[in-house]
Amino acid sequence: MSKRPTFIAPPQELKRKAVNFKRGFSLKLEPEVMKKLEQVVEKATDNFTVEVADKLKQLRVAVNQMADGDTNTVHYMREIRSLSLDIKGMGGMFKYPLLTAFAKSLNDFVQGMHAPTEIQLDIIGAQIDALYVVMANRIQGGGGQTEQELLNVLHVATRKYKDA
Repeated sequence: MSKRPTFIAPPQELKRKAVNFKRGFSLKLEPEVMKKLEQVVEKATDNFTVEVADKLKQLRVAVNQMADGDTNTVHYMREIRSLSLDIKGMGGMFKYPLLTAFAKSLNDFVQGMHAPTEIQLDIIGAQIDALYVVMANRIQGGGGQTEQELLNVLHVATRKYKDA
């Protein structure tokens, strides 16, 4: 036989501590508060752009090092996985779903990869180029037909050459 759950009402003291428990609170913001919030959002967006640009540079360095014959591929592939995952998460937060889509494509492609072939390096480079284009042109939203076609082509290439 199962017991019925017992619900315990919170103490009155907790209710009193709640924000404006009796009257509620207004969501209407004063103009000076709105201005401060807009400044915070603008600064966060600027920081986002700088941070993504830095991560893109790191991606490019990792690919170039491997293309130039550096044998520390395990390190570089780990770095590419980590950076692409970071960019993937950041894109969604700042209304760049296309950035997220390209970063996801890159991250999915390099999962489990330790020593990429030349063609795989080319595909990784193309995905990084796509990320650069999104940021350079500040393409928010899903992009247009061209961007979607490029994303589809990259998906085809990643499927074809994942295990090359």
